[in-house]
Amino acid sequence: MTAKSNFIHRKTKLSSLVDQVYERLRADIISGELPTGEKLVELEIATQMGTSQGPVREALQRLERDGLVDRQARSATYVTDISINQIYELFFIRNVIEGFAISRTVQHITHEQVDELQSLVDKMAEAGRQNDMMTQSEFDMEFHRLICEWSGSSALMLAWSPLFSQIQRFVVQSHPKHYPDLVEVGTRHQPIVDALRNHDENACDILQKHIMLIWSEISP
Repeated sequence: MTAKSNFIHRKTKLSSLVDQVYERLRADIISGELPTGEKLVELEIATQMGTSQGPVREALQRLERDGLVDRQARSATYVTDISINQIYELFFIRNVIEGFAISRTVQHITHEQVDELQSLVDKMAEAGRQNDMMTQSEFDMEFHRLICEWSGSSALMLAWSPLFSQIQRFVVQSHPKHYPDLVEVGTRHQPIVDALRNHDENACDILQKHIMLIWSEISP
């Protein structure tokens, strides 16, 4: 192996380790296994995952960009807390972004793309039948991400992506309290798919009502 190929191999291996640590911690935070306020110690995590502190440090930096952890002085890192008012503000921002996105997407979406969204709705429903909120939320977020991506606006994607992890955490931890039948969480996306399939000009209104529906359940 040449010096160059050896460097690439080491870099790829490091990136893979960072991804593994990141995905593990991210899943534990989103599911609530690592609760709000939990202190995350690099050395302890590295020992648990059988790696050095370098990949852990990089993973924590990524989680900080996601808004899931707060890295304070002297390397102290904590799982972030976010108030219900802050979550509402994120949903309001999301509502504007996705409303703008679907107004563009509905104009040129293809049959194949609609079928892809339909497949995600079916997968969400199946995950609901399995009571697998984490998997369901992954399909849910992918559904909404694709609508933004297919708008053709990189600016919309740049605005939407930072909201992803915080919204997913809220969905995973709050929806089971308000939707005893998780299949409903999946099937309530169906009107959005139908509107896109029909190039319905009301698609924006349908999507925005869908996004903000949870707040009618939370409000007294």
